[in-house]
Amino acid sequence: MTTLQAKVTSKGQVTLPKQLRTKLAIRSGDRLEFALDKSDQISVRKKRAPGSSAGCGRRFTSRKRKAVTVEDMDAGIRKAMSRKHKSIHS
Repeated sequence: MTTLQAKVTSKGQVTLPKQLRTKLAIRSGDRLEFALDKSDQISVRKKRAPGSSAGCGRRFTSRKRKAVTVEDMDAGIRKAMSRKHKSIHS
């Protein structure tokens, strides 16, 4: 288990450590859910809206790759359809 620390401001605000924000993919405006157990242990998790698909595609994207344009997609579809058409009529 990893233990991280944060300081509470006079307004009761806490800045979550970057390591935690990164691990849980927490961004500005996200909602968090806090649970307090009988031994005063707090657990925190990112709360998602019911039916939300937020973040579901993040694991399929890479910041190192160039974004695919609509034109690139159209060209790929044309190429695939051309191959399919040739295999049907061969």
